[in-house]
Amino acid sequence: MNFGIMYVLFVYLVVIILMCSNKFSIATCAVTCAVLLQLGGITTFNETWAGLLNSSVVMMASMFVVAAGLSRTSLLKKLSNNIIKPGASDTKIMMGLAFIIFMLTSFTNGTNSLNIVLPIIYTICKAQDRPSSKFIQNSAILCQVWAGLLPLGGNAGGYNMINQIITQLGGVGEFTYFTQMIAKLPLGIAVMAAVIFVNHRFAPSFKAEEYQVDLSRTVKDSALSPAKEKIAVIIFVGTIVGLVMMSLTGGDSTIPPLIGALLMIFCGILKPREVPNNMGMPVILCSVGMLPIATALVNTGADVLIANAIDKILTYTNSSFAVLFLFYFVSAGLTQIMYNATVLNIFRPLAVITAVSHGWNPTALVLAVTIGSGAAMLTPMASNVTALGYNAGKYNMKQYFKGGLFVFVVELVAFMATVPFLFPLY
Repeated sequence: MNFGIMYVLFVYLVVIILMCSNKFSIATCAVTCAVLLQLGGITTFNETWAGLLNSSVVMMASMFVVAAGLSRTSLLKKLSNNIIKPGASDTKIMMGLAFIIFMLTSFTNGTNSLNIVLPIIYTICKAQDRPSSKFIQNSAILCQVWAGLLPLGGNAGGYNMINQIITQLGGVGEFTYFTQMIAKLPLGIAVMAAVIFVNHRFAPSFKAEEYQVDLSRTVKDSALSPAKEKIAVIIFVGTIVGLVMMSLTGGDSTIPPLIGALLMIFCGILKPREVPNNMGMPVILCSVGMLPIATALVNTGADVLIANAIDKILTYTNSSFAVLFLFYFVSAGLTQIMYNATVLNIFRPLAVITAVSHGWNPTALVLAVTIGSGAAMLTPMASNVTALGYNAGKYNMKQYFKGGLFVFVVELVAFMATVPFLFPLY
């Protein structure tokens, strides 16, 4: 193990200690991670701060502004009252939120979906005097797990890209339009049941009004006129339709939320001075600060070290269940301490190479790392969705880890009970 790898591990240890201390915000911890990596010479300036130009970051900031404009209207209250009746139990509230999330994640990514759902959660909790912390992490889990479950959005043509990767690495691409849906659907159902009927019961209870994040802030003297309310709703709906169209056509998905955010300002829904407080900067900084970890792993050779360790373990077993469990569990474990996209990009080629070299079916191993890296639900470092949920609910590390552990285990069990049979390794 070289100095670079040891330094990266040291940086991560420092960041985790800072987060667990509950004395520093998640944004401060993430930026500290980026600064220490640059300070140690592990990443260059451009590599360290490349996240500032990342399309996902731009989209998140814009969607925060669009959601803030929507939260100024009465639409959320009407919507929440129609879907979730007054006096509903926590289980029925979670069921209503699950329905909304299912519809949203069918057409857009998990981060955008949670951005839209958060104001609805605050509205429901305020109206029914319920703690928002009961529902925020569970909603984040559903947004994370269900994103891309149905092949209706930008993932509709994703199977072609996966087949190309498999073919380029010497395998035979057998992914179809429905492959990921078939694999993920049983898991999505299991996670949904766990969240609706069990998990929210053990979530910590925080009063909703104490923990409203930037996008839910309101300005007392800025009630919208009926005309402006209609304009705000039209802008919001137009933004969502634009995102769906861009996903289906392969266009630039940053354009609709950018236009929507500007229209919210030009039409007087939000005042210019309100925008900085409604851009979700804690989540943005968390994303920017944690992204350099992927580059650090490559620059130090840590990715090769992990690959060699897995290959060594495989010499002791040839069981299809053990192999799939190993790739799933390692991907799911590592995604808790680095962004899930990073884990997927590292392990997907490794899964294909391993399958080809052993004469196995690449589809099964690719699904293991795809689903495993998507099990981002135990820490705020796991994905943009978890960072957003963590910050919105004002959880601490212990609460967030405990809040996702049961569902994490449920998804693991569901994976091992279905995927090895639906997509045999050999």
